[in-house]
Amino acid sequence: MPTYDNKEYVRIVRPLPSFVKRDKRSIPFIEPIDIDISGINNGIWLINSKNASSKDKNADSKIVISFNFDDVLIRNFNNMDAFMHRTSRYLAVSSFDFSMDNKMDNHQITCAVYNNRWSGAYMQANGRTVIPTIGWLKPDTYDICFSGIRDGGTVLISTLGTNNIESYEEFITGYRAFRNRFPKTKIICVGDKVSGIDDDVCMVKYTESFGNWEKYPGFWQPSFVNWDSSLKEVI
Repeated sequence: MPTYDNKEYVRIVRPLPSFVKRDKRSIPFIEPIDIDISGINNGIWLINSKNASSKDKNADSKIVISFNFDDVLIRNFNNMDAFMHRTSRYLAVSSFDFSMDNKMDNHQITCAVYNNRWSGAYMQANGRTVIPTIGWLKPDTYDICFSGIRDGGTVLISTLGTNNIESYEEFITGYRAFRNRFPKTKIICVGDKVSGIDDDVCMVKYTESFGNWEKYPGFWQPSFVNWDSSLKEVI
């Protein structure tokens, strides 16, 4: 094998330390972490990875999420050290939400899940606090889509794209299956709340993960209610 510098070696080989556990498909586990989700939208905020900056003065109160188009994710995936440097001061960071589609075969779905979990396991192995991002398709893909996750801790999901009956049914069926398999896991859901989501799920609108500094100077992601819909004190 040719000799590569560290950046290229990571991009090509995708190394992980031996202490990172893997499942039967060799998909890396992202170990559970515990975050008080009651603080989200009330002292802890979400920020999209496109907005994350190494100069963010409020980074220690934000969680970086990666619900982006795949071209953005792939750029970060192929330069993980730069991404980790840019997000190093944030409270936590999510694994990368690579796209999955029912037209994909199982190999393609497994690759998307592997890349998701690898990104999280790599950052976790380098000392970052990581929240897994979870997605799913039809029931026969659950064993793949739920790979590399243990019960407990916190995960991120999203209702983005559940705007018709077919996508809604697929989402809510998978959501129920996930909760049955991982009953102790806390959930942060980005997007609009849809029928069937339990009240203990922390809901955050997608637009609120971008913020508007010009309209609300001095605030990040202004919100008048907490995730549980109780009124928030605005200072």
